[in-house]
Order: sequence, then C-alpha cells, then structure tokens
Amino acid sequence: MAQTGLQDLGWAQRWGVVRLVHKELKFVAFFDAREDAEAAAAEAGIDCQACWLSYKDGLSFRPGSGEES
Repeated sequence: MAQTGLQDLGWAQRWGVVRLVHKELKFVAFFDAREDAEAAAAEAGIDCQACWLSYKDGLSFRPGSGEES
C-alpha cells in the first residue's frame, strides 16, 4: 500500500519511489514491499526508480539496496 504526500512521519525507512526532475530526485511514495515499489516505478515511467528510503528531516536513498544510507 502506497503512502504519499507530506506527513509528519518522524522517522521512516521502507521501499519507495523517487522521480528524477531537472537533475533532482523527488519523493513519490512509500510502499510496504519492494515488489510493489518496483511495479509502481515501472508503471510511472522512465524517470522513476524504486529504492530503499530513509526519512527524517529529508530523504536519503541507495538505489537497489535494502539498507539505509
């Protein structure tokens, strides 16, 4: 199940989708499972990718990894 929008998440780590916009990555959504994130990224288009996301004061990611950055 995807979770989107700006929420007071505190600290979150899970699979998500980011989109490349003008050489900057933008958060799209969180997902409970890697497979769901990969399917959503594929459906969303070439500028999107699934990755493991960490959220607290901002996003960090490691494409293709299940580990925090």
